[in-house]
Amino acid sequence: MNATKFVLLAGIAIGTLSTPALAQDSAADDVASTSGDIIVTASRRAERLQEVPIAVSAVTGDQLAKSGFQKLNDIQYQFSGVQFGSSPNDSGFRLRGVGSAGGFSSSSEQNVGTVVDNVVIPFGNPVNSLGDLERVEVLKGPQGTQFGKNASSGVINITTRRPDPTMLSGKGFVSYGSLNEWNANGSINLPVSENSALAVFGFYRKIDGFLKNVYRGEKWGGEESYGARAKFLLEGSDDFSIYLIGDYSKIDRKGPGQLWTLNRLPDSIAYNPLMQARFANLSALGVTPGFANDKSVEDYEGYTSEQNYGASVEINLGLGDYNLTSVTAWRRLDEGPQRFAIDATSMPVFTAQPTGVDQTFLSQELRISSPAGSALEFTGGVYASRRKVGDGNDFNRAQLRPAYPFATIDLGGLMATPVIAISGGQGNTQTRSDSLAAFFDGKYHLNDRLAVIGGLRYQYDWVKAQYFSIIDPNYAPATVEFAYAVPGFVVPYTAADELKGSTKKGSWSGRFGGEFKITPDVMLFGTIARGYLGPTVTFSGLTGTRTNVKPQTVRDITVGIKSQLFDRAVTFNANVFFDKYKNLQTSVFNGVEFLTENAGGFDAKGFEIDASWRVSPEFSLNGGFTYSDTKFTNYVTACPGVVKSGYTCYLADDGVTSLVQAKGEPLSGAPKYSATFGADLRLPVTDTLQFDWSANFYYRSRVQYAVADAYAYQKGYGTIGLNAGIGHPDGNWRVGVFARNLLDQRFHAAVISLPFADAGGYVNWMTREGRRTIGVSAQMQF
Repeated sequence: MNATKFVLLAGIAIGTLSTPALAQDSAADDVASTSGDIIVTASRRAERLQEVPIAVSAVTGDQLAKSGFQKLNDIQYQFSGVQFGSSPNDSGFRLRGVGSAGGFSSSSEQNVGTVVDNVVIPFGNPVNSLGDLERVEVLKGPQGTQFGKNASSGVINITTRRPDPTMLSGKGFVSYGSLNEWNANGSINLPVSENSALAVFGFYRKIDGFLKNVYRGEKWGGEESYGARAKFLLEGSDDFSIYLIGDYSKIDRKGPGQLWTLNRLPDSIAYNPLMQARFANLSALGVTPGFANDKSVEDYEGYTSEQNYGASVEINLGLGDYNLTSVTAWRRLDEGPQRFAIDATSMPVFTAQPTGVDQTFLSQELRISSPAGSALEFTGGVYASRRKVGDGNDFNRAQLRPAYPFATIDLGGLMATPVIAISGGQGNTQTRSDSLAAFFDGKYHLNDRLAVIGGLRYQYDWVKAQYFSIIDPNYAPATVEFAYAVPGFVVPYTAADELKGSTKKGSWSGRFGGEFKITPDVMLFGTIARGYLGPTVTFSGLTGTRTNVKPQTVRDITVGIKSQLFDRAVTFNANVFFDKYKNLQTSVFNGVEFLTENAGGFDAKGFEIDASWRVSPEFSLNGGFTYSDTKFTNYVTACPGVVKSGYTCYLADDGVTSLVQAKGEPLSGAPKYSATFGADLRLPVTDTLQFDWSANFYYRSRVQYAVADAYAYQKGYGTIGLNAGIGHPDGNWRVGVFARNLLDQRFHAAVISLPFADAGGYVNWMTREGRRTIGVSAQMQF
């Protein structure tokens, strides 16, 4: 990005300001003020956002609803410095450029944790609709002191609306948009007694496919999902409450998870007959490789599905001025059978039929909190969890035909091409991860203006993994299959005996710092923190490749300011950060699958700005800007097919493996600059009629998706969203129109090298968000 663009985006972020909206828990009623402050629980107690001495941003559920977005991962368009990846090497949320390792390894942990209603969510997504959200908080930097090992780089902290014993209420919403997109949800709050209530929320979402497979004549990328959440709250007294939550959701996808189109053909296409044969029919199918290519030519079918469900019980008990909280949770993710190919050709080079991997998670947290306003405010406790990935019925199956369509084996006059069962027949991977931790985090007020903050968490992890394979009856060794024009001969193989691996280790995370209030509405803060992500041993889901992954640590230094000016009409929050990672856990594509491994060293440094301005009661502006310079300081990894200028590949000691030292490269999927800008208008038409209008702009700078790779990148882009409507000022009813990605800015989930092909071949990993959506909506509530 040139200097002019940098100054422009920084100016947007600093100069565009808006009022934060009201969001509170029932426990936070006494904390909220009439100025419209957001109440957050980033420190596990209800506090004004402006009082929390960490880098945290928040958006209310109402603000998300007004944006026209419908899924949790769409919050990336509301916050600068937040991205969500849907490809294995850029999986899940990332903050300050750092995210989850992803990959197909069975025991990969997350760098950025997700917490829903005080429950750590290690897999899946229990929030498939935004209809009953109270707020979303984004905590940047290590948060392991209170949130554990899955928060070494930050936390997405989500709070849903609690049942209300004081009133009967309900809400319904429906929208329809491009690609036959339906989104409907409804909720009802039922008082059961004067101190208890039941809340039920349900949703349904559906969208047609957006990617045309011109070889199979199908549309891929379509989804259908539905689910429900039930919550029961009993407030027995001021000192006792029980909160029960249960949820279920299911999603079915048409097409494979890997929605690929050809970006670039292999460099050998001019002289390699095999590459020529595989891509010979592109012109006849009307396909031109390139970044703008929106047509798939995969010959193989594709589909995926999953069910996500769980339950939790939170018990709060007053012990004098202190509060004891117990949170018990159980979750399960069931993946259905899948089908996919990742060769991006109309020939059966690679085919896979995994049965899907099931996961379960059980956790227990017990913590005690001191009263708010005391000289020492603290939260301390213990936490235990067990995560299981896979069982004896979960198998991965994949076949590779490296010479197809050429026949290279003479079977007594029958010419057949070899078929390699690269999963060793049917491969089974299972992992069990146990964790136990104790923590303490607090703030000591030296006086009304100065406080010392600090905390410590010690955790111990045990990880056990195993892998074995069995003969695949559909591809038994030395058999011939006749499913394709050229018969296939299954190369003889033997089932793999059970392989086992384990690791265990304990270590600490923590923070120390202080805050100083220049005035009641202007606070300076600074912290130094250590984040920790435990070790693991993994067997990859496809080939059973074992990787021993070392613990990851990060040292974070953050210094910032939080301020509200002009009777709190203007909010300006900013911080600078310096993060230094050791043994960063990341994922690497080895030409067949993604594997989790360690990078020797990694730095991230930059600054973040959140600003807002309530121009008038009817009009407000908001903006954010993040500059994050990520850089590997030491990273020896597999050499890409086409290496970037300035990098040289070399052979490892085995004389076969090609390696590259990626020192100086940015982290995959990490933009250096990201910015948001929003505007909100509310105009009364009559006493019973109001017009509303909102707009948002999101910008993300250039990113690359593989270190030292010459072509695995995407240029910077910006998107615009609009939402306008008319309804009752109290929100009793509203009808509106919305647009997401108004200018139809095309971008992809990733651009990566093409597997099982010569160097120079690349594919676009397509995403629905890279298409314009225009629609209408209606809602009612009582």
